[in-house]
Amino acid sequence: MPRTIRCRLDPVSQIVAEDQAGLWRATGSDPHFRLWPAKARGRHRGGWVRIRADLTPSERTKLTPLLYVDDGKGFRETLVIPLEADANGIDNLVHLPRRVRGLRLDPLGGPGRFSLSAVSLTHLSPVGACVETARRLLDTLPPEERTPLRLLPRLAGLAHSRPARALWTAFRDSARPRPAPASYTTWIDTVETPSRLSVEAMRRAIAGFGIQPRISIVMPVYDTPLRWLEAAIASVQAQAYQDWELCLCDDNSPSPHILPMLAAFAAGDSRIKLHRRSENGRISAASNDAMALATGTYMTLMDHDDVIPDNALYEFVRILNADPTVDFIYSDEDKISIDGVRYDPFFKPDWSPEALEACMYTAHLALYRMDIVGRIGGFREVCNGAQDYDFALRYTEQVRNVHHVAKVLYHWRAIPGSTAQTMDNKDYVIASAVRGLEDRARRTGELDYVRPSPYKGCFDLRRKLMARPLVSIVIPSAGRDSVVGGRSVDLLAACLASIRQTSLYDAIEIVVVDNGDLRPQTQAALDRHGARRVTYAQPVFNVAAKMNLGARAAAGDVLVFLNDDIAVITPDWIEAMLALLQIPGVGAVGPKLLFETGEIQHAGVSVVDSTPDHIRRGYPGDDPGHFFSTAANRNYLAVTGACVMVKRTDFDAIDGFDEGFPVNYNDVDLCLRLWDRGLRIVYCATVSLYHYESRNRVRSVDPAEQERFRDRWAEKIPLDPFYGEWFAALPPTFELDPSRF
Repeated sequence: MPRTIRCRLDPVSQIVAEDQAGLWRATGSDPHFRLWPAKARGRHRGGWVRIRADLTPSERTKLTPLLYVDDGKGFRETLVIPLEADANGIDNLVHLPRRVRGLRLDPLGGPGRFSLSAVSLTHLSPVGACVETARRLLDTLPPEERTPLRLLPRLAGLAHSRPARALWTAFRDSARPRPAPASYTTWIDTVETPSRLSVEAMRRAIAGFGIQPRISIVMPVYDTPLRWLEAAIASVQAQAYQDWELCLCDDNSPSPHILPMLAAFAAGDSRIKLHRRSENGRISAASNDAMALATGTYMTLMDHDDVIPDNALYEFVRILNADPTVDFIYSDEDKISIDGVRYDPFFKPDWSPEALEACMYTAHLALYRMDIVGRIGGFREVCNGAQDYDFALRYTEQVRNVHHVAKVLYHWRAIPGSTAQTMDNKDYVIASAVRGLEDRARRTGELDYVRPSPYKGCFDLRRKLMARPLVSIVIPSAGRDSVVGGRSVDLLAACLASIRQTSLYDAIEIVVVDNGDLRPQTQAALDRHGARRVTYAQPVFNVAAKMNLGARAAAGDVLVFLNDDIAVITPDWIEAMLALLQIPGVGAVGPKLLFETGEIQHAGVSVVDSTPDHIRRGYPGDDPGHFFSTAANRNYLAVTGACVMVKRTDFDAIDGFDEGFPVNYNDVDLCLRLWDRGLRIVYCATVSLYHYESRNRVRSVDPAEQERFRDRWAEKIPLDPFYGEWFAALPPTFELDPSRF
């Protein structure tokens, strides 16, 4: 008789339980469960298995379930079975290897909501597997095709098409583990590998460099497993650029292999320097001792169990030769499993100061100038665990020229218990990061608060307002009704009520720009909420002209342009956006906008192939995005004009909205002209507003406006600096798109 094992679900990584039983939320790009036999003495075994699970997605969540198999060598990409799910969940027939030490279920490949409460495995004999397969095939046929007279000719034809052994092999192999379809692997094979120079070619190029600085690699060491420490040092010795020194500090490791091994490396290579602490001082003290050995003009940091590719230092020196004024360089990175499989790439934005205040995004690999390091001092023990984050925050306050090299130059080893696997493993890191961010706010303004977000490693830093200026909210409106919440609503009246009743900020004036035909009840709402009315009297519709007219009539030093189909969710929305706008160098701020359903309508704007679009439109409202791209404040090229805050001085300096874009692109063009003047555009993730109309409104783009936008920006923005070129373009989801490489 078939034996059925019910499994216990253990949400190991990037999965949190919702309030209702059986409902879950995936929070990152690698969510997964461990599947344990429900019985204490139960165990998994190989062979034919029917796996069933009541896995169903929430609206707009795409399931891509994968079953990982640990055959005693750990979970890895080469032992994966893609599963199929329909409206009823998963009911698949799979063939497991003879040795099964563990099973892991990945319900989807990114953030989203889903339900799952039961997983069962029914073990079948080979005959039982054949019977089950036959039953499934029969179910796919219409009833009239299931009679013996119809089936026998089919079976005879199949038997004559291929030998029985070949048919059995194909049947068995179709259900066996195989490498998972991974676009990142494709990217490595088709983009990274062909573009990489050989070590010999890099060294020929280096010979022609006018600048060849010594680079000190600072590596604190503590009780590292032998194989990972050897791999880390070997990756340094394999560098094409050879003027480096490896500064090692053993933090009094108890393992007996550490010191002899490090001493042997130092004895065999004069570029390797070694210091051993007489007592354990933790990572900041060990890093400072390692840094004290450095004699280079530049420094980089490396963990004792990670690896760097052979072109890492070459790429840094190549950039320095192209521009010697660069103060700070950082690269992209990925993770590497204990089996050597690379995954979870982080294709980073170009320099994004607001993103750095939300998470340690520059991380590895980064190059620091030692003269600046000397000014800021070393690593602070009060920030142990997040000492590199605190160091980067202090360092970047001193720099003028930052360069992002868009290449993966660091492989972060995902060892069980490390922060590479999940930030949850080291909660003290969160407290240390908060301390570093609080000090950052005090150095660069006045601290209001720093709060960890629900997503470990992501933070909300807010400075106190240095002034409380009059904020003029300019609302262009046609005074129309629409259906919201199942009933007809006067959009403008509802928007005004939402502002006045929900907002905490008191220095507000509201300027409504209408077409001169407001209904009496709408005019009464303006009077009731103290809104001034300005009439746009031109016969040709031009929303850019309407907003400019409202700005001229407004009295505030700060302008907020707002659609009339907006409702306030976050009471301190104005304070939060002002706190960002007051930062030197910030030109415009926009919030998160949600559809009535709670899904994302706006979380920043990308410009790919000269076409603007909203980031992750339609994703769940609490979607963290690509390395917190929707959950944290960060820089983008643009935010939407449905809600955008600018200083009047900056608005006037660029002559406001370009009225040559009467319908489309005027908001993006405004942001790009501010950006072109050296100002940053900030997406404020901590502020949410509802944006009702746009989900159902059909927008047609005027080809003339589109061509005008391309003529202005195509050459200046060949690539969006805040959105990787390998990601999907339309819509921009931060998901790798193989069609782009």
